[in-house]
Amino acid sequence: MTIGYDAKRAFHNPTGLGNYSRTLISAMFKQHPEIEYYLFDTKGPMDLPYFNRALRESGAKFHYEGGSGSLGRVISWGRKAAKHNLDIYHGLSNEIPLDWKSGKSVKAVVTIHDVIFKRFPDAYKWSDRFVYEKKTAFACKKADLILVPSKQTRADIEGWFPSCKGRVEVLYQDANPAFHYRKRPEAIAKVLYKYDLVERPYILCVSRLEKRKNHLKLLEAFKKVMPDIQEDLVLVGGRGDMGDAVLDQLGDFGGRLRWLGVVETDDLVNLYDGAVYTVFPSVFEGFGIPVLESIRRGKAVLTSKGSCFEEVAAEAGIYADPNSSDDIAEGFLQMSGDQGLRFSLEEAARRQATRFDLKSLTEELHAHYKRIV
Repeated sequence: MTIGYDAKRAFHNPTGLGNYSRTLISAMFKQHPEIEYYLFDTKGPMDLPYFNRALRESGAKFHYEGGSGSLGRVISWGRKAAKHNLDIYHGLSNEIPLDWKSGKSVKAVVTIHDVIFKRFPDAYKWSDRFVYEKKTAFACKKADLILVPSKQTRADIEGWFPSCKGRVEVLYQDANPAFHYRKRPEAIAKVLYKYDLVERPYILCVSRLEKRKNHLKLLEAFKKVMPDIQEDLVLVGGRGDMGDAVLDQLGDFGGRLRWLGVVETDDLVNLYDGAVYTVFPSVFEGFGIPVLESIRRGKAVLTSKGSCFEEVAAEAGIYADPNSSDDIAEGFLQMSGDQGLRFSLEEAARRQATRFDLKSLTEELHAHYKRIV
């Protein structure tokens, strides 16, 4: 079998879709070195020591094809797939090349992570919505197999793009491999000193400061319970469209609210390990990586009702109405005030994490590939 991957995100996106792409490609290389691979890129590869070493050490035969540019990715990679006689071309970030022709011997697989642009159109520029709509519709029409990370996303895609029904499969994803490492008390202590988090216990919230992530309701809820709980609230994530609105409030919490910005992956893992529990109050997600990261580290999570969150966290979470600061505040009180409850949720987190075992998910992906060839 010969497989080609859209590796643009793998080489050039340090977070999110980049992590997904690197994890999937590395796992396939490791578990199926008998396959011949092509990695398509728009530029030259970045120096990513862990990723590049994983590819080399797998023993798999692979070819790197870079330098086609962003336009080439859209209009010529379909012809490249045919030129190399691929069995499968897998677009890892919501799209396949627009020069793709249905019925060809090369089978097209696409991972569509979400269609949030349909659910929350006001969060996107009209030009971005137009592009996402066209690319998603094309992928749903042409792809032989559409992979999605949750039942919620499958329902959304089949609802807005009904022509794809019968070709959509849920394939869960795993967290960055760094979240698989054992806890190291000395590493946790070092990171807590680095970020000046030694003095007080804390609750961790990991997400970009943007409207859909719901930080304003989170801060409103935290302010209500501050006198009644011991923990501080620590925010980690980039500065999005709600950056000013959130950061302008830092001085209103008497030092009990911290924003660390974007941190290195190893530091993030240790920040999870050092937290009492985590909170993720997003209104809606296609999957909810911070929830998975939390349970991967054996942490209880306070998150939102609805969307995909109960699918990911299951019995490892307490769920609150994301539109009600009172409900989120009640979740804080439950989590902070009942150590026995937290221990029970942490045990559930360790069980739930097994649903996202990378080796099993990779074999499931391989079985999908074999089925359509």
